[in-house]
Amino acid sequence: MWKEILDKQMIAINPIIKNKNDLFEKMVNHAYAQDYIINRKKFLNALNDREKMSNTELFPGVAFPHARTNAAQKVFVSIIIIKDGLDYQNPDMGNVKLIFFFGCPEEANQEYLRLLAQTTRLVRNKKFRSQLLHAKSPEQVMDFLIAHDQEMNDLKDEDNYLMIFVLNKPDLASDVLAAMVEVGINNASIVDSVSMAKKLAYEIPVFAGLSYIAQGNSKSSSMIFCHIKNSKTPEKLSDILKSNGIDINKKGIGYIQTLKLESLIGETKENIEL
Repeated sequence: MWKEILDKQMIAINPIIKNKNDLFEKMVNHAYAQDYIINRKKFLNALNDREKMSNTELFPGVAFPHARTNAAQKVFVSIIIIKDGLDYQNPDMGNVKLIFFFGCPEEANQEYLRLLAQTTRLVRNKKFRSQLLHAKSPEQVMDFLIAHDQEMNDLKDEDNYLMIFVLNKPDLASDVLAAMVEVGINNASIVDSVSMAKKLAYEIPVFAGLSYIAQGNSKSSSMIFCHIKNSKTPEKLSDILKSNGIDINKKGIGYIQTLKLESLIGETKENIEL
């Protein structure tokens, strides 16, 4: 995905920035000069409106300022590296050093969500953040990102399938959903459930002696249902989860199964307001 999005003209290392407002104005002006934005004022207003909702420094030292507006011509990302840090007006997180600045037209939700999901997964990795902070050129930044890319271009439409993800560790749900977005899934339905083993262990007196099966674990599970178009999607999803430290082949995590659909009536995609 990064191969199609990245533009070395949109990568800056140690630019002269006075403060957060100066950062936003210079980012918008530069994106406008590179023909990614068609209306500077409208885009800057959308960027500031999003920032007023909540500060976009979502990880210590890493910020994701973004705007979804038709003032953007297409989905884009600008990467700014400030090695000495910049006050991003978020005392709990400290100064920001890595800035991923996103723009998205209103109709490009799918591509934008995938890009955002992949970026947030990557920046959780301490080694990856260190590589970016030590980059000496825009070309080197691009190389680092492309090396970590999860290629999805081979996931072409094939058929209609129902994918069922049984997750026995509800605390991993946010990571699982983010990974699903990254492989292009945002139409899932989530059902809270209890596994048979835990039901037996905790609630049925004759089997109470089996409580060791679920010792220390949550009673609850989740079942995630979604429509997919390619039989390789679960494998891609598993690879992304594994890169994030979640190996579904380990006992107790959960499992994925797919069923080929005989028919499909209706539209599976949902409109998501960002």
